Amino acid sequence: MSSRTVASRAGATLNPNPKKMSKAKIVLPEVGLLKLVTVEGKGRGVVANRPIKKGKLIEAGPIIRMKKKDKIPKDCVLSNYPFEWDDKPWNRAFPLGWAGLLNHSDKPNCKIECNIEGEVLEITATKSIAKGEELVWDYGIKPWFDVK
Repeated sequence: MSSRTVASRAGATLNPNPKKMSKAKIVLPEVGLLKLVTVEGKGRGVVANRPIKKGKLIEAGPIIRMKKKDKIPKDCVLSNYPFEWDDKPWNRAFPLGWAGLLNHSDKPNCKIECNIEGEVLEITATKSIAKGEELVWDYGIKPWFDVK
């Protein structure tokens, strides 16, 4: 399978990891590694319960592939979560793991890559992440919300 560029929420660019294009299996985060919390000014967010080293694959989370006909009404909160998925006839993917819960930052400490063949979204630490630090990634677009 050739390397492809796929997009995420409202056009953010995700680059598939060509080294991981073979059939991937779901990789869950280590037990107790992540915690879902309320982040002031943002709503919910994900923080590290212990330090995470740069380069660590945090999760390869499953997705539900969606076709153009699979609609989520714009007035439904779930319409903000699908990622674009470049694998016709599938054009979007709904994340079932932690990827949909990571907030945006212009100074990310994580990246999200799609593994089209493996049908997973991979979260990898791009910097060392301290205990208690929020995991964030750059959507690659101007967010549709106020950035705090």
